[in-house]
This record gives sequence, structure tokens and C-alpha cells, in this order.
Amino acid sequence: METRYTKSADGVSIAYQVYGADEPTVLCIPGSISNLMLADATPALARFWERLGRFARVVRFDKRGTGLSDRSAADAARIDQQVPDVEAVRAAAGAERVVLSGLSQGAAVAVRYALQYPERVAKLILFEGVCCDAHDPWAPASAAEPIIDWDGFFGDLETDFGAFSRRLAQSMNPSAPDTVVDMYADFLRATASPQSLRSLWQSIVGLDLRPVLKQLDVPTLIIHARGDRHHPVSHGRYLAEHIANARYVELDTDAHVPMFVDASLGETLTAIEDFVTGTVRHTADRRFAAILFVDIVDSTTEQRARGDRVWRDVVASFEEAARRTVQQFAGRVLKFQGDGLMAAFGNAGEALRAARATVEVARSLGIALRAGLHAGEAYETQGDLFGTCVNIAARVCDRAEGGQVWTTAVVEGLVEGSELRFEDRGEVELKGVGPRRLARLR
Repeated sequence: METRYTKSADGVSIAYQVYGADEPTVLCIPGSISNLMLADATPALARFWERLGRFARVVRFDKRGTGLSDRSAADAARIDQQVPDVEAVRAAAGAERVVLSGLSQGAAVAVRYALQYPERVAKLILFEGVCCDAHDPWAPASAAEPIIDWDGFFGDLETDFGAFSRRLAQSMNPSAPDTVVDMYADFLRATASPQSLRSLWQSIVGLDLRPVLKQLDVPTLIIHARGDRHHPVSHGRYLAEHIANARYVELDTDAHVPMFVDASLGETLTAIEDFVTGTVRHTADRRFAAILFVDIVDSTTEQRARGDRVWRDVVASFEEAARRTVQQFAGRVLKFQGDGLMAAFGNAGEALRAARATVEVARSLGIALRAGLHAGEAYETQGDLFGTCVNIAARVCDRAEGGQVWTTAVVEGLVEGSELRFEDRGEVELKGVGPRRLARLR
């Protein structure tokens, strides 16, 4: 991935990268440490950035004094001093409006940028952010303890940076195995010097964003780990309560940087994709599935003829019988929708047999069904499946007639050699999908 450079208002060189989809643009402000080159070589981080780029044009950069940016420019002692760097990267990337994401200290920078350049920010993501330099943001100012023992923190940093890096990595990933802690510690040492790290951490000494949070007028997603020891979860909850139009996701982890934790990676990415695009299609886990759709034929006419109460009972009986039938063939009903259902199977042959059996069960209830199947790679998240494979199966169902099970040549090929027989229906144009060769199960 190409690393580019731009100059901030004071002439400091900032390293940045642009990759991924065309739109929308997500501009990511890092925490106290980042390294564009090392991130791509770190498996957990590489997975996060790759999946983010599936649905967004990603712009990421290293803060001044860290990573690939100008290491001689370590003075970033105030959050406001970092805002011009963000603006320089946005302009260099050619993005008029962005979804602005800030991690850890970067969340505070993101808030300041959104207030200074509201016309440039379409949405805001605050990830493990802080709203003030207080361990408890609800505590009265006179009784508030600082979020970190700064004297001890900076003293340890300057005494033995190597040992300090290991302790910091451990506290940021308390439940992680030693291999992950060691990797994070090495990442830290290769990314920032003691001077630059001190400067960046000083940016939140005395920080207090609480008075300005009510001025934010942009849809905001707040993600925070419940067990975060550096930025307590009370900060995430405070931000969610005091920012209008805020959506809050609390992760069941103690990692300050959840991207390093595989267990929370999926939940984090699906929350971001849903917030940014309004759907979840690209960040879910990929899996092979045979997808079945069934639909009741002429359901509106049947409902009018039988009456609402009778029809409701008939549909309830059908749904119960259909669920049992799908389970009999080792499948699972993903959802009942309108007058039909969607189910998934790990085996194409069992999906076809389940489809035929479901049609017969419905016939015994006086209902005519049509069914359609396709098999391939789908995306799974929160128990649901998405993707082109699912869309094709739905369109195949639309083309089937009452009492029939239709499928694609792909599925026909997968069950070659079985007892299942098909009637070729030729090449059919499927709405929004294109031409596909279809077949009817005999």
C-alpha cells in the first residue's frame, strides 16, 4: 500500500494512506501510537483495516512524532495542535466530507475537529475515547481523580522506556496472552520515542471536553470496552449520554485497542459498517451456505378468502411445520418474512430435500408454495446471512411457480451423482443479478 506525505500548516510532514472502496470516506485519527507500515504487518490490525476497506474509502495517517510521520516534530502537547494535521490529511486525500473516526486520544481530536470544521464531518465515531482528564467524568471537579497518575506515568516512561512499554502493553491488554502483549510492546517501541510519547500523552492532561459536547450536531457512534483500564467505560457512557444523536456499543472485553482482539473484531466492524452505510454486508464472517427461500403463492387472495383470523392460524401452523422440516434436514430458519421464510444449510442436497418436503407439508395445509435455492459464499453476522448468494436465491424463488422448487446450475452441479433429478429451465434473467441458468427439481 502506497504511503504518501502531506505538510501540515506549520510545515510538518504527515504520512498517510488511502485505500478501499470509492465512498464513503472514513478518515481515521490514531491514538497515541500508530505505524502505517507495522500495522499492515500485524495480523490482527491488518484484518481490521482490510475489512474496513471493503465498504469505505479509508484514509489513515500517523500522528506527528510517531510512525512514518516527521519524528523530529514531537510537540503535540495540546489536542488543538493536532487538528490542523487532520485537516491537512483530509485535503490531501481529496475528501470533501468524511466519516471521522478517532481512537483513544484521537477521539478527543475528532471532537475538536468536528466543532471547528462541522461542514467537513458527515458522521463521527469515537472509539475508546475520553471526555476529560478525570477517572470518573461524573465526579465533581473538586473531588475528581485524574484518569492516570501522571507523575508516576511520566516518571516510569523516562526511567526505563523498554520496561515501561511492556507494562503499558500489559495494562492495555490485561487478558491477552504474552505473545500479544509482547507484540504490542514491540509495536509501541518501534512507533514512538519516549519524548514523542510523553508529548502525546500530555495532550490529555487537564483535558475537559464536557462543556462542548452539547455543541456537536452530527450522528455519532461511540464504541467502548467495558473493562478498559486506561479510559474507563464511564467515559464512553458519558459521551453517549451527552452527545445528541449518539449510538452506543459496549464491547465485552478489557482491551484498550479492541482491534488486537479477535473476539471483538466482528462486533466492532459490523457496528461501524451499519453506522456508516446503514447495512452489514462486507465485514461479517464468510461461509459457504445453501440458501433456501420459500414464498406462499397468492397469499393476499387466500387471506381475503379465508378471513384474517383463519389465515393467521394457517400461517402459524405452516411456520411451525416448516421450522421442523428445515431442522430435520440439518438446516436452520434464519427468519420468517412476510409470507415465506429464509433458511440456510451446509449441504446443497439437504437444502433441496428440505425444500421439496416443505412444499409438500404446505400442500397438506392447503397452501401453495414456491421455493428457490442457490449456494455459494455468504456473509454472516448476528445470525443472519447477506451477500450475492442470498440475493440470487431470493430471485430464483421469485421465478418459481406454485408447488415447484427451482435452483441454479451451480446447485445442480453440487449434487451431481445423487438421486435428485432436474428439468432444465434455460437461461433466465434475474432482476438485479443478471442471467443465470436455472433448473426445476423434479
